Order: sequence, then C-alpha cells, then structure tokens
Amino acid sequence: MIAIKITKQKNFMSKLLTTDLFDLFLLEEAEIETYNTFRIDGRIHREYYKDSFFDESQIPAEEFSRWGKLRPICLELIKGKVTPLSFRFVLHLDNKSKEKLISQSGISFSPDQISFGLNISFSSGEVVLTTGISTNVFTLDKSAEKAWDQYVPGFMESNGISTEIL
Repeated sequence: MIAIKITKQKNFMSKLLTTDLFDLFLLEEAEIETYNTFRIDGRIHREYYKDSFFDESQIPAEEFSRWGKLRPICLELIKGKVTPLSFRFVLHLDNKSKEKLISQSGISFSPDQISFGLNISFSSGEVVLTTGISTNVFTLDKSAEKAWDQYVPGFMESNGISTEIL
C-alpha cells in the first residue's frame, strides 16, 4: 500500500471527472461533501435487470458499476465555484484490466481471488490516492501488492498526472 499526493490537482480533477481516462475502473462507493453529504453505493442490483425489458447483454458482469456510468453524477455534485469540503471515491480495476495486470506481473492469483483498489480522497486542500489490494485467500505473498504499487504511479505518469509518493 502506498499513498500518492496529486501535485497538480486541477489537471487531475479534469481527467478524473471530464475524460474517459478512469472510465474502466469500477466504483465501489463515492462520498461527496458540499452543502449536503452525498453517498453513492456502486454495487449493482441484479434484480433491477430481471425485467424482460433488458436482454442478457445489458446486464453488467461485474459487482460494481463502471466509473464512466457514475462519473457525470459525481461531476454534477462537484462542479461549481465553491470547492467541495471533501470527497472520497473507492475504485477497483475492472476484470479485463485485472487479468492483464495479473498476466503481465506473473502474479499467482486468479482474477476472482483478488481485487486491486484505489482510494481517491480530497480533504484539507489535498488530493491523495491510496493503493490497496484484497484477497479472498490467505497469503504471505506480496507480489500482487508490489505490482499494484508500481502500476498506479506508472499509470498516472503515463497519463500526464503529476504525483509525489508520500
């Protein structure tokens, strides 16, 4: 687990909220504090799709909604002349990206055994990213955590986002 400070917040926030750069990530939860506190639970309710109006291809395969689907709602809550008091987004790699990272890194987990998380938080005037993984099996192997801790700063740098490891 590492903490990463965003050094050019306006650039990062623009990419996060107005471009598709993070759209393949899955949103577990969002909390935005402005004049009220707004909470979004990103878990998909499968029972919603049981209506015959939806065909099988429209039912999301993953547990959480894609950031790209909920991003406009978050943008609407954040944009304006007044800076939010705080916000927090908990994102996860989607299955396809997770499989790719596992394959490239030689990690000994299957995609259903591991989750790669990225917490994005803003408070006290700073945007900080925190990486983390969770597994559903016991292990002392830290290779997945190390791979994720290398991937995130590389992803930020390759997309023109200035950071500083804390």
